[in-house]
Amino acid sequence: MDQYARTSRFFNLLSAVLAFMLWGGWAYHINSQALAESGLVSGLTQGTASFMITLFMVHAVTLLFHRFHHPFTKVLLPAVVVVCCTSLFLYTVHLVMGTPRILATILPALTVAFSFCLFTSFKLLRIHQQRSSQYE
Repeated sequence: MDQYARTSRFFNLLSAVLAFMLWGGWAYHINSQALAESGLVSGLTQGTASFMITLFMVHAVTLLFHRFHHPFTKVLLPAVVVVCCTSLFLYTVHLVMGTPRILATILPALTVAFSFCLFTSFKLLRIHQQRSSQYE
């Protein structure tokens, strides 16, 4: 049996696909008002980045979760670290791609990303506690 608590592949993939659709659609909507071409580029950029970042977030949260010992830090610190790294990455990618409204594009996604990281950490904590109680 695996020693670490993990989320399922289905959970990871479904989360990534939903992130692509939701945040790609949001980026298209918020940036197409400036120029239709900007909306398409921004939407594809944000959708693709959201898909990849969501997969990264689940693994990063899982890795960081197991590095801390206190339940509070196991839940909070992975979310903070991952969202800070994600923020820098997203801002840079949108700057390079020429997205007109970068902050309006990424702030809602980052807010949800932080919540998603907390949710994932809580899910891992619950799995971890269930496994620990089985061995007692």
